Amino acid sequence: MCSVFDVDRQAEMERFLDIYGVEHPERMIFGRRRRPTQQVSIVTSRHGEPQVENAIWHLYLEKEGGSWKPHKKYWSINSNWKKLDSRPEYRKSRCLIPATAWVESLCGKHPVEFSYGEPYFFCGLYKIWGSTLSCSIITLDAHSATKIYHEKSLPMIAPKDSGFVSKWLSGSTHTDQFTDFLQPKIEYDHCQLTVRPVARATSTEYKGDPVIISK
Repeated sequence: MCSVFDVDRQAEMERFLDIYGVEHPERMIFGRRRRPTQQVSIVTSRHGEPQVENAIWHLYLEKEGGSWKPHKKYWSINSNWKKLDSRPEYRKSRCLIPATAWVESLCGKHPVEFSYGEPYFFCGLYKIWGSTLSCSIITLDAHSATKIYHEKSLPMIAPKDSGFVSKWLSGSTHTDQFTDFLQPKIEYDHCQLTVRPVARATSTEYKGDPVIISK
């Protein structure tokens, strides 16, 4: 489960978004250790061209006091890949979530930060609740090289490929084209995945040197 992630390196992120022609980069919410139920930035193509929008990081919401809040009965910050075929959002409302790092732990202990050293997109889903958007991050099975840090899952990361990004954000209901991407991978644009222990999942205090993860 991905439950904490970073969006920093503002200049790099803006250049990254420009590669894909993403509009309204000024809407980006930056900050380290973004947490569930907070507002985060996503990229959708629901208005035509890809653009930054902001959403509540919790896919299922409920009406409370005249506004939409995270649903108390359904914890939905992540969407497991095995359940995607039963989710209409996978066929109709896919999004990308810009990030620069994420934090995981082993059975709730020994939190570590994962990073590629450059921006990337999580693959996600979004829903529309009136004028409010919500989102979740798609999680895959754990990779054999990362199980010692987090035994259950690995977030789905979009390849650095404009063709994939266009297809993912399109309104195409033909999800078979994404089947090969639903296998856990640690490769990203020839970058090395590094892991570094942190004091707590929400802390930016490091407790050791980074370690490069290899296959």
